[in-house]
Amino acid sequence: MNKRAHLFFCIVIIQVFFYSTAVAEEARIMAGIAQTDITPPIGGRTWGYAAAKPTDGLYDRLMARVLILQSSDTTAALVSWDVCEFQSPWLRDHMPEMGIDTLLLFNSHTHAGPDLSQSDFPSADKPWKRTIEERILEAIKEAQKNLFPAYIAAEKGSIPLGYNRLRRDPDGLATTIFNNLDRIPYGPVDPTVGILRVTDETGKIRVVLVNYACHAVVLGSENRKISADYPGAMARAVEQRLNEVMCMFVQGGGDINPLFMGRSGDPKEDYEPVLKMGNRLADNVMDTLDRMKDIPGKSQQFVTATEVLTVNHRWEREKTLRFGVTSILINHEIGIVTLPGEPFIKFQFDVRERAALPFAFLFGYCDNSYQDWPNWYLPDIEAAAREGYGASDAGIAEVGTGERLMNQGLIQLYTLRGMLHAEPKPGRRG
Repeated sequence: MNKRAHLFFCIVIIQVFFYSTAVAEEARIMAGIAQTDITPPIGGRTWGYAAAKPTDGLYDRLMARVLILQSSDTTAALVSWDVCEFQSPWLRDHMPEMGIDTLLLFNSHTHAGPDLSQSDFPSADKPWKRTIEERILEAIKEAQKNLFPAYIAAEKGSIPLGYNRLRRDPDGLATTIFNNLDRIPYGPVDPTVGILRVTDETGKIRVVLVNYACHAVVLGSENRKISADYPGAMARAVEQRLNEVMCMFVQGGGDINPLFMGRSGDPKEDYEPVLKMGNRLADNVMDTLDRMKDIPGKSQQFVTATEVLTVNHRWEREKTLRFGVTSILINHEIGIVTLPGEPFIKFQFDVRERAALPFAFLFGYCDNSYQDWPNWYLPDIEAAAREGYGASDAGIAEVGTGERLMNQGLIQLYTLRGMLHAEPKPGRRG
């Protein structure tokens, strides 16, 4: 072999070595996806409004969407389901046998979904909740069977589609504004549209996860038709525009109501705002994805941490409650804190400002562990003092619980980054 040929051969070997190493490093996250229809039969109650009545029709179908994320450190099942606010210990019981360490059930918070506490619908032998749980379990199994190398990127869009329903008055207290048909943009609100994009090894988008803070109450308390409300309309629009992509929605509603509301009493007219709001959010998602088209996803790291905290009952001080916090760190740059119940909007801002990461999100309405449920709200301390719906009622956790849970999530993120330690460390000295 002459010197030139020998040199060429060595260069090829070196390139192959480094290419193989790069590929091995890139394939550190695997993903699997599946979805299943969870639309209930007509005639059951909806859940979310005190005056909920049996349904008499269907606007759109309800879905549960499953994303499996797996690394050498852990395996997690992220499930977004079109229900108001429920837990599933039954599903959680099945996770260990499937090798799943973490189950995160994200409630879309539609108020036009089924009442899963209704134990006799459609029959006492098989309540609808069990049917849904069985379908989700099968979807998780399906997702596990079809794993692919996953590359994850994050970005933020922005669109103001909500108003703060706790109007702050000059005397320092709040007045609750449930219906705002004049669309007065009471604040503060968080217009941020959080985006996680999951692509495969070919660069094709497989999953878009959308996080937005606004109650799914476009359809009002008089509505009697099943619907996923605006989150469902958004997800369908994104899936239709991207083709063969699954779109998941993660809620952060807290004290924010939609600016678009169907309150006329006419079923056709009241559904138009659902589509309008869903499509506007979908437009923003698509614009954000377009800005991301030259941003490659990474497949470097996926780790989680879960803890359950004990707090006092707000009104019955002799009682205690247990609430879970699960945090996720992806690729050393995307941090997610998941909380149960309905955390107020301030916690969205706090997590972003204090996590010291390029992208940090708070995902609420999340059944993340064996736990109690706040029934329903987690107000920040200042909001609790100002009073109003969800701030001084409609919640059972002692004041300050939201801050404790959020702080624990931040501790988890810093610990996952290796910045907090189990033993004393002197740190740098000047």
